[in-house]
Amino acid sequence: MKLTNPLNLKTFDATDYTTGGNWEFYEQDHVDEIADSMRRNGWQGAPLVVLPDYAVSYTGTHRLRAARDAELDEVPAVALADLFTACGLDLTEICNEHDLGLLSDRMEIVEHLPEDVRIAYTLNDIEG
Repeated sequence: MKLTNPLNLKTFDATDYTTGGNWEFYEQDHVDEIADSMRRNGWQGAPLVVLPDYAVSYTGTHRLRAARDAELDEVPAVALADLFTACGLDLTEICNEHDLGLLSDRMEIVEHLPEDVRIAYTLNDIEG
């Protein structure tokens, strides 16, 4: 496993997590390509960013499905709140101040993180 975790956040296993809400779209061909790579190389790159209280992955719809297809023993993840804390931000405070829902306003929430962090943890491609 070659994990990219520039903020050195605590990681944990998210094998049993789901992707959530209305971001369930995925391309099976892309999942198959990632799964093939995972079978050869294991997990590569950033951990999933997740909401532990909901057992939902915020990122990595394709990677999560691919890890299951590849039968990986572990899917590395970091908590969204830990990511905010590491950047000196309070996720709960931001959500309350801007009336944002954790599951419904993903794009608006991650926009509060510095761009380099969004890129490093694959949050830069989140859409509505």
